Amino acid sequence: MHVPTPEDFRALTDWGLVERPFAAIDDYSAEREHRRTENDRHQRRRREQERNASAEFVADSQAYYRSMDRPIDRTKWSYLKRRKAWFQPPVGWNRFAAPGTSRVLDLGCGDGDQTQRVADFVAGQWLSAGYDGFPLEIVGVDLSESRVENARRHTRSPHEKITLRFETGDTVAGLDYGDDFFDHTLVMGLFEVLGDDPLEAVLDELARLTAQGIYVRDILDAYPGLTPRPDLSARLADRGFDTVERHKLFEEPFVATGTHDPLDVWPMNVHQVLFAAATDPPSPEDRY
Repeated sequence: MHVPTPEDFRALTDWGLVERPFAAIDDYSAEREHRRTENDRHQRRRREQERNASAEFVADSQAYYRSMDRPIDRTKWSYLKRRKAWFQPPVGWNRFAAPGTSRVLDLGCGDGDQTQRVADFVAGQWLSAGYDGFPLEIVGVDLSESRVENARRHTRSPHEKITLRFETGDTVAGLDYGDDFFDHTLVMGLFEVLGDDPLEAVLDELARLTAQGIYVRDILDAYPGLTPRPDLSARLADRGFDTVERHKLFEEPFVATGTHDPLDVWPMNVHQVLFAAATDPPSPEDRY
């Protein structure tokens, strides 16, 4: 990926996400998913992604991320923040901006670009409502110290009452927080890189840590080292979280041929996005 130019950023602006942040949901259809097979560019990029999968990542994704050393410059970080917004729409994020929320966890936060989007979304909701807000801490946790450092370097709080904090942590082994410590948790692209046993451990820890709701974005196309989990809603329901909204969407705007992505970053993969709410959330008196 080369350093994005102003023209690359303008191309993303043309996707219209400022006016229509949920555009990807309307863009998807089962018929279009089938038609991806006719898109030569998508097929080429898919073969490249399969061929270029790191042997270390496929063998042990946790060790791969733990040892990662990958600084990112501000321009690429900003581009990817906007680029990922297409396939990580703010489903259920209005709950983060509602009174009564005090802590949000971004599990597997990576470089913090999407953590920044969450903070920006909350601040924007408050601004639109003419509301002064409330103290809100958003915590990003990731295995990679390198990526945590990227997040610390590039993120900025958009509001005086929002605190952004980042730390390294291994959710498979368990995080050092009490039960129901966080009101809401986001999990974007974490489940897909886990084997079945680590996934079960993370789901258990996720349910333990989260009092109100869970946002998930995960791939539905299989690749070396990536496992789709179309049954995530059932797995979350087993742990007391019922899916209230779920969508399938593409990684970029659909086109019959070629791509709308100026940097040709990914294939036209299909993902699921869902928000699941606790069926029996604890009362504030029990938590504080």
